Amino acid sequence: MDLAAIEGTSQELTKSHRRNTSGTPSIAVSGTSLSSDQSRSELDLSESFTEDSEDTVSIRSKSVPGALDKDSLEETEESIDALVSSQLSTNTHRLASGLSTTSLNSMMSVYSETGDYGNVKVSGEILLHISYCYKTGGLYIFVKNCRNLAIGDEKKQRTDAYVKSYLLPDKSRNNKRKTKIRTGTNPEFNETLKYTISHTQLETRTLQLSVWHYDRFGRNSFLGEVEIPFDSWNFENPTDEWFVLQPKVEFAPDIGLQYKGELTVVLRYIPPEENLMLPPEQLQGNKTFKKGKKKESPVISGGILEVFIKEAKNLTAVKSGGTSDSFVKGYLLPDDSKATKHKTLVIKKSVNPQWNHTFMFSGIHPQDIKNVCLELTIWDKEAFSSNIFLGGVRLNSGSGVSHGKNVDWMDSQGEEQRLWQKMANNPGTPFEGVLMLRSSMGKCRL
Repeated sequence: MDLAAIEGTSQELTKSHRRNTSGTPSIAVSGTSLSSDQSRSELDLSESFTEDSEDTVSIRSKSVPGALDKDSLEETEESIDALVSSQLSTNTHRLASGLSTTSLNSMMSVYSETGDYGNVKVSGEILLHISYCYKTGGLYIFVKNCRNLAIGDEKKQRTDAYVKSYLLPDKSRNNKRKTKIRTGTNPEFNETLKYTISHTQLETRTLQLSVWHYDRFGRNSFLGEVEIPFDSWNFENPTDEWFVLQPKVEFAPDIGLQYKGELTVVLRYIPPEENLMLPPEQLQGNKTFKKGKKKESPVISGGILEVFIKEAKNLTAVKSGGTSDSFVKGYLLPDDSKATKHKTLVIKKSVNPQWNHTFMFSGIHPQDIKNVCLELTIWDKEAFSSNIFLGGVRLNSGSGVSHGKNVDWMDSQGEEQRLWQKMANNPGTPFEGVLMLRSSMGKCRL
């Protein structure tokens, strides 16, 4: 096959995998519907949330540099890899659940990556310089060089190496970065792989760097990897550091560890002395409305918890065509009655839905914040069967105690707990957070 034919194949495959982006989402503003037990946005807070901050997370698929050597061949390999991974993911999920296809962005679809893992004995080291800019949220992985790599092609006694990275647990294509291809067992790369992510979110991630031999006409060969957790990484004094390459650890993915996507929310607590600026008809009282009786005017009492449901990314696709019809449901535990249940509208045919929808809970006094739990779950809407759970989060103090009693739902950790604490410590100020969805709403392991 000549180079022109390969380039043509690359362009066609690239076009076929290009995503369409949606336009500006509409803001849902309505009152409470008692007949459907559905409460929707009562206040559009989207403009007030645009100025925050260092803690806003934005994972962008920008790679530095943006292209590899042997561009057309590498793009062809990427597109074929995506097709193979997609087919493997589809078959695996259908066998496991009998329901539908999964998203290309789920962890299960990419754990069986194409490539040879056992044909080369891993050896060598990789030299990295890892730095982080707190102002811009930029994570910079400067890949300097490798030394004493294994021979990738024994017949030709040749190694054409490149480095690939992910921020685990997200192994979607948008989260992948690559260097150019360099020849030799001691290759020099001198390239920077960049991510944009808040520091609080970065503390929940692990950097996975793997080295591969590029095979022009066959399967790439695995040369080793390193995994670097960032939960306690010191970014204050970045230095060059050698890491020993490790063999691939094979394991069966635990469904409890499955990557289910991310939910972006904004929290704001308005204390009692400040909520008088809002008109009474915009307040959603926890005990004001009684099912089957005429709605009465709510009595302003206590503060207000505003929860802006912004968007989700990389949801599991449960419908044919690789999409979902998703909505968010919310409760403020321990009250989980239908009278206080909140729902967003359903966003159809998307695994990256944007809701821009606000839940409002009133009657919340400052001392209640440490005793309540905001539970948000995402569901796929099914017309003729039960809705399908796509993931969820819980935001609370993480104490395990509510009103003096031990409860299993006060189990927040990491970014869930930090976002809740920032809101509690700064009344009146909105805080945005990107939360990894739980694959189960069972109790977290503390």
